[in-house]
Amino acid sequence: MIKITYDNKFKTSLVLVLEKTTKTKELELILEQKLFTAKMGEVFVSVNLKREGSVYLGLEKGLAEDHEKIRTAGFTLAQKVVSEKISKINLDCKSEDPKLVTTLVQGLLFSNYNFEKYKTKKNEDFNVEVSLLNATQVLKDKINELEVVINGVNTARDLVNTRAIDLYPETYAAKIVELFKDTAVEVEVFAKKAIEKLGMHALLAVNAGSDKEPRFVVMKYFGDKTSDKHITFVGKGLTYDSGGYDIKPGKSMFEMFTDMAGSAAVIGAIKAIADNKLKANVVAVTALTENLINGKAYKNGDIISTMKGSTVEIGSTDAEGRLTLADAIYYAATKLNSTHIIELSTLTGACVVALGTDIIGVTTNNEEFYNKVFDAGNHVGEPSWRLPVTDVLKEAVKGEFADLKNSVPGGAGTITAGIFLEHFSENIPFVHLDIAGTAYGKAKRYYANGATGVGVRTLYKLVATNFSK
Repeated sequence: MIKITYDNKFKTSLVLVLEKTTKTKELELILEQKLFTAKMGEVFVSVNLKREGSVYLGLEKGLAEDHEKIRTAGFTLAQKVVSEKISKINLDCKSEDPKLVTTLVQGLLFSNYNFEKYKTKKNEDFNVEVSLLNATQVLKDKINELEVVINGVNTARDLVNTRAIDLYPETYAAKIVELFKDTAVEVEVFAKKAIEKLGMHALLAVNAGSDKEPRFVVMKYFGDKTSDKHITFVGKGLTYDSGGYDIKPGKSMFEMFTDMAGSAAVIGAIKAIADNKLKANVVAVTALTENLINGKAYKNGDIISTMKGSTVEIGSTDAEGRLTLADAIYYAATKLNSTHIIELSTLTGACVVALGTDIIGVTTNNEEFYNKVFDAGNHVGEPSWRLPVTDVLKEAVKGEFADLKNSVPGGAGTITAGIFLEHFSENIPFVHLDIAGTAYGKAKRYYANGATGVGVRTLYKLVATNFSK
């Protein structure tokens, strides 16, 4: 466990080796003997039995333009320090680039995440204190802000990693209420009768095959009391997706407890925004349900309505997320004073095929809003790519016997899903983020196995930069 402190000088020093780093005799010898090459992320430990001495971290040319490499280097450094049982180490920030230090600290802090909820025998923590010497108050404030944001990321990761046997609409809604108890975030939970009263027919159709009733959750944070207008986050909240009558293969179903990662991201983001007391107004909404099978479940070929009143031909019961999101987005557009709507969902396998597991797929109706989202994501290491929306694909989403189709054959599935969702945004600036490939997976860079919490940092940066006073 890495803990960041300030001005506690220890007998072990962290040395960042950049192109212009002044070489000590020890470092020159280490480099000469090729024990250490100072490549990005390479760590060399030179300590005695008391674990005192120097730890060298290679950063090549330094910050450059690749923050991800530096975050990953911080993560690698943390793992190395823990494995070498170095409990106290300091970094003198006096001559270091504050942006580099901040980025490096992100990687250090990401190493702390470890999901052991279901293990009877927990791993034993080894605590490491990293003391930043000569840090300015600006740097300290930035790192304090960063720690809160990463806590929001970890909140999202915990939610996504929790299995569906424990996290279903009722328990999920209760967990959200508990999470924001005694905070500046106001939570309202709509049970099934209230959802029926709202006319959320699409959400109810998806829920029909489950024994567990749906929930619709609204979270409000108003840090700017001068206005009641706000940006709205919408997150997909499928706590389990079997595919319904378009049932998924067993292997594909295994990870479907993660199909609520969009909702987890908006929860983690609004938590970070509130905990850091941003002067911004943000509302987050999520429709929670399972997609299962029984005699009441909706079927392929059904035609259902939505909260908007638009009708939908069900081409696939496994294209259920966009149905629940249709009602949630329309609620955000018509029942709230939303100036902008950004929605996150693990929506399509097509996005994984197109963009892999590192890039978020995007559709939008507003270039200016998307550019802000794109910049925010790039800054924090959550890149996205906007997919083209054509008139041909818009026509393809239209139904033959209803207003819309929820599933369009012929490819471009990520784009047609985004077009479907935009129909419910009522011309409000809208961005759809498909995080299907990026929300969950094997360990990579500075992420452990499982949930990544993707989206939390993008949403936080978006609001902090563009919607906060």
